[in-house]
Amino acid sequence: MQLAAVTLRKFIQKRVDLLGLRKARWIARDPYANDPPESSCDSEYPYTLGIIKEFWHAHWPYIGACRELGVAYKVLDLSGPDWLTVVERSGCDAFLVWPSVQLSVWKRMFDERLRIMSEDLNCVLFPDYGALWLYESKRRMHYWLEGHGVPHAKTWVFYDLEEALAFADRVDLPIVYKTDLGSGASGVIIFRRRRALKRHIKRCFRKGFTTYRRCRNDKEWSVVLLQEYIADASEWRMIRIGDSFFGYEKAKAGDFHSGSHRWRYGRPPSGLLDLTKSITDENDFLSMDLDIFVAPDGRYLVNELQALFGMGNPYEMCVVDGKRGRMRYAGPGVGWQFEEGSFCQNYLCNLRVRALLQKLDARAACLTGIA
Repeated sequence: MQLAAVTLRKFIQKRVDLLGLRKARWIARDPYANDPPESSCDSEYPYTLGIIKEFWHAHWPYIGACRELGVAYKVLDLSGPDWLTVVERSGCDAFLVWPSVQLSVWKRMFDERLRIMSEDLNCVLFPDYGALWLYESKRRMHYWLEGHGVPHAKTWVFYDLEEALAFADRVDLPIVYKTDLGSGASGVIIFRRRRALKRHIKRCFRKGFTTYRRCRNDKEWSVVLLQEYIADASEWRMIRIGDSFFGYEKAKAGDFHSGSHRWRYGRPPSGLLDLTKSITDENDFLSMDLDIFVAPDGRYLVNELQALFGMGNPYEMCVVDGKRGRMRYAGPGVGWQFEEGSFCQNYLCNLRVRALLQKLDARAACLTGIA
């Protein structure tokens, strides 16, 4: 059955422009696709925000948030050769970003140009460039987690075929293979047979490998990422946007939690909230999702960090006793408190815009104090 499904998927990929169909479907969801690129109403704030256009129009929730909050905005296209001129002449005080990652070349474009904006032009980005650099790259996430001493599943990255094959001969199975770019478990394979693992490694180095969600020519090659398999672990999605925290359990379907589209709600454990706050506080991450494994022995292991993420069930990111809302940290001695309400408008972008406005206010106050 599994082999037949793979064969059918390959047949469809060769004859149907799946990427084009998905792009058209996403653009059709944009309620502002035919609107002018600049806001027309007076702003309630002394700022104009630049909204960086995403190839599939995933930027539209930022437009919705700015309109609902009364913030002036301009939609800017960074994909052209004159992108620097577009940025410098925009007159924007900060920039809201949702990078395109459907093709690796699009991701590289955003990585390169956002780096120049942040590091060389001193533009204020939201999420900040440090968080965006990690976005949708499992190799970068591994290096970052390792470098910062954050607990995570053991991970190995190989750029040499013979070294990877030698590792495959001795590693305990099962083991997990992950593509660098891929969401919803689309690039995740669990190997339980050594021969299959070695065959896949050779394919990655010699022919390259891509997922069903990407263009069949957009392959990753000459590198593999392998990760320890954590049996019987549960997984929580923990989210911080500004000072708001959310969390829910990602229920398992088959071998995977990611992409299962199944959720379990309840008050997020204080330990997970504490870990999320600690990591985001230390690195000034004001828009971050942490997918965290809870191992059978109680260990917390960070599986992914994503500054931006899909929301299959957008209005129930945290539900306690049947009531939706958010968690907030009330300080030492008080701890975490649940606040009932609706906080997920425009796929959490209302909260993102508010967090950026607070950042701009703090920056302006600091500059005024210096002056």
